[in-house]
Amino acid sequence: MSTPIAAVLTLTPDNPCNATVCDVDGKALYTVYTEHGKATVTYVANADEEVLASLEWHDTRPDRVTLGKGSPMSLRDWMHFSPIPFKDDVTFKDGSGRKYKWRGNSPGRALELFAEDDGFKEPISRFFKSRKDHKTGKLESAQLAFTARALEIRDTVIMSFLFLEKGRRVNENTSQNVGDVLGAPPLGAVMGVNSRLHNGGV
Repeated sequence: MSTPIAAVLTLTPDNPCNATVCDVDGKALYTVYTEHGKATVTYVANADEEVLASLEWHDTRPDRVTLGKGSPMSLRDWMHFSPIPFKDDVTFKDGSGRKYKWRGNSPGRALELFAEDDGFKEPISRFFKSRKDHKTGKLESAQLAFTARALEIRDTVIMSFLFLEKGRRVNENTSQNVGDVLGAPPLGAVMGVNSRLHNGGV
């Protein structure tokens, strides 16, 4: 991104359904956990353990999302997927009516967020997948980079990214069992927060 990075958050492990999201000092800002019952539901909670959003999984119809204390709705009523084949844009609006666009919602891609402010020219947030450092042999954590503009809607960026990335990975790994793809447990306990893994993860 040519616009200066204002903050970088890490996603540990690199799993949009069960993870801890921390700042550069290791402080847990968000916890993502998934419960299994009559339905499979992924929750996003802030540092105060307040649930900001939840996503109810569905196999044959769009997932259902609940934002804050709002009513459940189809994910596609909040995030609008491009009807054009092979186009991987997904748009949504914030609480003030400002429009945003995630690009890279397809197999093998990495999500980038753009704002209508500049005609969707420069990304305001970008995801970097976890990868192995060939020099040190260590695994570098997945990261989500924010410009100052993206920090204005940090909660919304986090929620929309996690729910979109969950669907992108399921589509990317259709040949694998979803539980194998997204089932790694959160490392909340390691990061010094309460770990909430329910029924073995996803």
